[in-house]
Amino acid sequence: MSSASLLSPSFRNGLRRCILQHQHQTTTTTTPTSITLRHKHQVRVILTRDLPEGQMRGIYAGEVHNVAAGYARNYLIPQKMAVYATPRNFERCGFIDPEIAAKEEEAAQKFAQEDEEENADLKAADVLRKYLRNKTVKLIRNVDPNVPTMCHPGHVSAMNIRDKLSKQLKIDLEEHETIQIRNEPVGGLDEMDEKERMQLIMNMDGVIGATTGPGLDDDDDDAAKGEDKEEESVEEEESTAAAAAAAAVETASADDTSSTDEAKDCDTKVKQLGDYLAKITLAGGYVVPLHFRVERR
Repeated sequence: MSSASLLSPSFRNGLRRCILQHQHQTTTTTTPTSITLRHKHQVRVILTRDLPEGQMRGIYAGEVHNVAAGYARNYLIPQKMAVYATPRNFERCGFIDPEIAAKEEEAAQKFAQEDEEENADLKAADVLRKYLRNKTVKLIRNVDPNVPTMCHPGHVSAMNIRDKLSKQLKIDLEEHETIQIRNEPVGGLDEMDEKERMQLIMNMDGVIGATTGPGLDDDDDDAAKGEDKEEESVEEEESTAAAAAAAAVETASADDTSSTDEAKDCDTKVKQLGDYLAKITLAGGYVVPLHFRVERR
């Protein structure tokens, strides 16, 4: 091929097409990777002007967006359309960081929910306390012929009281709601006001967890269960007030699942006849006094 043909327009045009085609192939194979890498690096910006048109159309001043770092650095910030979303810039612009606002709102909702649950627990305790104020749970036992003030056989335990609450007063306590028994009779309970009873049950740490009267054995446990079954035929009928109190207790109990320690009734067992005071601990740690009486059959 002569030098003249190499310089002909047709040859040069063909060569140009080959070069352009090669450049196009190189660009198409490298550009997506570079664009992808650039788009992976994003920054948060606060818009300082409305942008109804363009790449970020439909967003307005005060909004916070994640944008490509290069777009922010090369266009938005130089054009004073946005600033980086730093605490100082939020303060200067008079805007609130939506991420912080969302966290604060979540914390406020959690606090409100906890406060609502606590109020429900308190209300349930108040309802039960008022209902039990003038009530006495009665437990009938046989007595020792030689010691007429002592149960024989049998005794009274927290489980017996829990059962009697359900059968006599229609109050069903949840498993995590506990009963503690004062292990000695209390005189004058009928004349005591609620404040005095509350003071007694709040100072029960030294007078619970021990058995009053002679030692107990399995025969006593069986006898106590048998006597409770015989007593079922004379239980009181359900009342409207009792149903309301029970419903309030159940409402508070349904939401109380935060405790990690298993709650248990005390192991106090009393054998002596007389008037006693028990402490019922409800959901939320609220306590209610209960007057129960161990009577001779």
